[in-house]
Amino acid sequence: MNATLTEHVGGLAWSEDPLGLELNALRIDVEGAAPRSVSLPRRGPIKPSQFDQAETLSAVRDALLDAEQTLAGPAVLRWRSDGSGGVDTSDARLIDEPLPWGGGPGRGMPHTPSEKDRWSRANAGEVIPNVMTPLSWSVISDPLDRGFHAPWGEWTEGRRFVALYDGYAYFNVGLMMELIQVRLGLTGAHFLEAMGGPEAAEVVSAGGNGERSTKIQWLTMLRQIPFMIRWLRDQDQLPKRWLVERSSVEAERDRLKALDSATMTDRELFRELARSSAESERQTLFLMRAQSAVFSAAQGLLWATDRWLGANQRDLALSVMQGLDGVRTQEGNIALRRIAQRAASDATAADFVRQHDADHLWPAVHSDRLPHPIQWLREDLDEFMAEYGHRAAGELEASEPRWVERPQLILDTFREYVLNPEGNHPDEIIERQHSARREAERQIRERLYRSPLGRLRWPLFQAQIRQARRLQPLRENPKFSLLELSLQQRLLWNELASRWIDRGLINHVDDIYYLLFDELATLTRRSGDPLVAARMQSRIRRRRLQFAEWKQSQAPPLRDRFGLPIGVESDEQTEQSGGAPQAQAETAPTEPPLTLPLTLRGIAASTGEVEGRAHVAESAATGRELTSGQILVARFTDPGWTPIFPLAAAVVTEIGGVLSHGAIVAREFGIPAVVNVQQATQRIRSGDLLRVDGSRGRVTIVERG
Repeated sequence: MNATLTEHVGGLAWSEDPLGLELNALRIDVEGAAPRSVSLPRRGPIKPSQFDQAETLSAVRDALLDAEQTLAGPAVLRWRSDGSGGVDTSDARLIDEPLPWGGGPGRGMPHTPSEKDRWSRANAGEVIPNVMTPLSWSVISDPLDRGFHAPWGEWTEGRRFVALYDGYAYFNVGLMMELIQVRLGLTGAHFLEAMGGPEAAEVVSAGGNGERSTKIQWLTMLRQIPFMIRWLRDQDQLPKRWLVERSSVEAERDRLKALDSATMTDRELFRELARSSAESERQTLFLMRAQSAVFSAAQGLLWATDRWLGANQRDLALSVMQGLDGVRTQEGNIALRRIAQRAASDATAADFVRQHDADHLWPAVHSDRLPHPIQWLREDLDEFMAEYGHRAAGELEASEPRWVERPQLILDTFREYVLNPEGNHPDEIIERQHSARREAERQIRERLYRSPLGRLRWPLFQAQIRQARRLQPLRENPKFSLLELSLQQRLLWNELASRWIDRGLINHVDDIYYLLFDELATLTRRSGDPLVAARMQSRIRRRRLQFAEWKQSQAPPLRDRFGLPIGVESDEQTEQSGGAPQAQAETAPTEPPLTLPLTLRGIAASTGEVEGRAHVAESAATGRELTSGQILVARFTDPGWTPIFPLAAAVVTEIGGVLSHGAIVAREFGIPAVVNVQQATQRIRSGDLLRVDGSRGRVTIVERG
């Protein structure tokens, strides 16, 4: 590219691109009638064949690099040419502008958006709820993308599945719907109900009968029979394949545990982390394959239920997917519940727990203040942490502390279990769910057998039920094992960070999460170069500013193909007893008076109907303040939240579908749940009396608290 500089022009010069698009180049901004920017190499000649006024540009670069050395970090200065090849400079300072990372298609990402791309926080908002740090994004984004594309071949070539907009992860729901409806001829509505999101809310508000997404395109599907046969064969092998993958990831976890990091150099530590990241990538690829299979099986079960039993029998479809053995998240919840049950029945243990809040219980249990007769409490809690301590809220974010690092994150819930033991015992919960599952299957068979055609359909329906049950544990278990490995990696990252703090390379342990993986490799190799360290500290400082800025805003639920927010017609989600939709509270200067009762619609996720007072939780921390019998209302829940579920009378979330983590665990505990209730945390206040109908997908505000 040839750039021309006229005489006596000027502008700003940056020793590092302030937008983060070219981190290894200088940027010269030229102001005036025709403003533009010029990117220059940090070293080497500036050739007149590439740039006019090369002499002026060279002088600007020299002044800029001198300022960078003087200020000991990436610098920006104001410059002006003198008309004879020289420049005058002033106002040199360190670059303080926020530095973004990741980007989305159309924002520095090498990708041309498709007209059908549509970016959604559904599912993404549940598994990656918060702004992602640069390190987490740099290690997980490509494996997530490749894992999604693996089964589809040329159908998805050149398209992105995952993108980062303003720090938040989005999945390409437009691409998913195109595959399901256009390529395979299947029903998009049932997929949307399994996943959730604003588009699922449109389906729900239409009663699930929208023409655009509920009909199977039989001719299209018949043309894809060879693909479907291969797809189903691959799905059928996944549970067996998981045994191999689990063995592999556990071996890598144990290998990292056995490392003596104290005797290793920085480069050796980083080499082990790089080696381990290859196993993480492998497991992420399998996780994405498993997710596709689970969603496909659930989609088929929902379609069969609506088609052969009627949409009003959806509670039967939900019930046959509960009471499943081998779901690791549920096993962890039951394990904690068992310890609490034992403590509640032991007067000494119960009194000990009552005397110590969550912040002090763990050190007290591990001190000599623990009475000898309840030494078992220490042993049981240690065993629980060894098995499940790698969990956390927002746990795909590497910077999130795990339970084993901050035990108070889970001990709040444990104390509530102990001090409120009147809830159902674990064995009773399990048996009740098993019974409900068997009864639902019996009812389906009985209803189908009322007609000769139904008798023919029953074997197909039963096969669909078995497949959905067989695959559903793969929604949780691969992620559970991946996070076990992630904890060991996190401990090594923190070890590396501690060393760099001692040498003055960074200032805080969590600084390491504000660098991309490749930047950490550079810092490891060139930690003795003061300028490299200064540049990395500058990026950390600027990215922290960007992180704080992004964190102050909520992610729009939907974005168009260019990443621009799409409005949500949330009024369709509200039914007043008088029939008129209620206006959104945030669109008026003051909240309009509500006509109660007010019913909000969502996706039925776990059957049952209860009334109770709402506890609106903005985060996992406020979620842990839930007391027994309250209804948990949150934007989302992930496995890090689910230990509090047994305390809840019901669960209501803004994000989620039938296969949300929270929906799965709610079904296992037999707790009514309605998910995908748009703006639930804004419309519902803590203390409101709610009626939650988890069979019909309705949440009614009965009275204000």
